[in-house]
Amino acid sequence: MSDYKAEELNFWDCTGEILNRMQRRNGGVLCTVVDKAGRQNVLTLGWGLIGPHYHNRPIFIIAVAPPRYSWHFLEEVGEFVIAVPDDSLRYAADLCGTQSGREMDKFKAAGLIRVPSVHVRPPSIVECPINVECRTYTKVEPPHMLLTPEHRTRPLEEQHTIYFAEVLGTYRYVAEQC
Repeated sequence: MSDYKAEELNFWDCTGEILNRMQRRNGGVLCTVVDKAGRQNVLTLGWGLIGPHYHNRPIFIIAVAPPRYSWHFLEEVGEFVIAVPDDSLRYAADLCGTQSGREMDKFKAAGLIRVPSVHVRPPSIVECPINVECRTYTKVEPPHMLLTPEHRTRPLEEQHTIYFAEVLGTYRYVAEQC
């Protein structure tokens, strides 16, 4: 039987790969969330911002619209993990970006192994070589002028909430023989 051990990574060494994966042609990044009841979901994001510093920690900014199932999770538990897939996980990124967690367990459908994260309640994903654990410190709700004009033409209840989060740790998970 195998367990998984978290190996810490330097966040700044990972930013090039994170930004590369967020480009739509590369499939996006996975984002795991959890609600107050402990239900977990994973979605694919193709947009985010990275920058320094919040209390000497990097920041990660994501945008999620209220119609998305995961939006309610972020509202209840302001934590998420950005799990950065490699090329072998293209199917998982596509599935998690086109299907809803309301209808299925996307982790199971995509064949993704969940492991407890080090600092936050949402799980990390073993198959992803980079897992960035984040805790929201503020959010900007619509109406706002932070997104493209096309996004601002949508009905207000469909416009994205912008979540600003501090990065608490960056890890990859390796099998550990018992």
